[in-house]
Amino acid sequence: MATIKDVAMLAGVSTATVSRVMNQTAWVEPVTRERVEKAMRDLNYRRNAAAIALAKRSGDMLGLLTGNLADPFFAHLARGVESVARKQQYRLMVCSGGHDEAMEKAGLDFLVNQGCEAIVVHASRLSEKELLRYGAHFPAMVMVNRYIAGMANRCIWLENRSAAREATLHLLAQGHRCIACVTSDLPIIDRQERLEGYRQAMAEYGITPDKRWVISVPFNEEGGERAAHLLLNSGIPFTAAVTFNDVMAAGIMRVLHQQGIGLPQQLSIVGFDDVVLARYLHPALTTMHYPVEQMARCAAQLAIQLQEGATIPPSANSFTAELVIRDSVAPVSASIHRQASKL
Repeated sequence: MATIKDVAMLAGVSTATVSRVMNQTAWVEPVTRERVEKAMRDLNYRRNAAAIALAKRSGDMLGLLTGNLADPFFAHLARGVESVARKQQYRLMVCSGGHDEAMEKAGLDFLVNQGCEAIVVHASRLSEKELLRYGAHFPAMVMVNRYIAGMANRCIWLENRSAAREATLHLLAQGHRCIACVTSDLPIIDRQERLEGYRQAMAEYGITPDKRWVISVPFNEEGGERAAHLLLNSGIPFTAAVTFNDVMAAGIMRVLHQQGIGLPQQLSIVGFDDVVLARYLHPALTTMHYPVEQMARCAAQLAIQLQEGATIPPSANSFTAELVIRDSVAPVSASIHRQASKL
């Protein structure tokens, strides 16, 4: 495996110059930079992320790798981490992984290369094997919204199955039986666990959902709008739907309002997350409250404690969601069944 000395020798420069090119810590003549970068490519040289972090280590830097910051859920997550960073007088550096494996890895590498040792990571696409590898190098890296057995005492996660089960049971208790599950089109663990919770609740009422009852779309407003059209064109007499998050529910509600579908008279909806907009929709959205800020604060505190050398005993860092009842669910009735046939 090539070393920094090999790169320096091939490029005809000092190791210090190679270091300056890699870390962009000082200006280097363009011709020299090009020569160093070519030598790195020719030798297939890869920087050692752990070594770079060690060289740049900063005891008061907290890193956060999160999802799409345009999503209200991740804004809440970031706010929770930021509140701890301010209180502990840590500087905060944030990267977005965008629910993309390559972007998540690049974001994590960036935080590491900037010297972050305490890191809160929300990564939905990176493999457990890859995250365990990072975790072995960085003992103050904490996972949020994900459970990995090999680093369980550094994971903060939500009990997704029980939350989705409770959301579905709420609709079943109101007499609904033909219930759609509008979920993410990404193969992430949250999707799998919530589908299991939905199916478990339906099974408790002796119902086996047809595969067409599960609608997979992007988990944003546009995905919700697409799901609404699929609901309308399915030919299935749905009377209710559970959604992967509140913004998808908002997209569904917008299209159904445009089509003159009465909510919740013709279709009841339960969201997930309880972001701020949920209470301002019309009707106000019944949803599962996801304590993401509390979880984020817990993760940030744990990362800082580990970075400062604290010994953390093995413990269960799981959180539960709470049903928030508002106005988007109505009891099913014969009239609703007749109206639902128009969907």
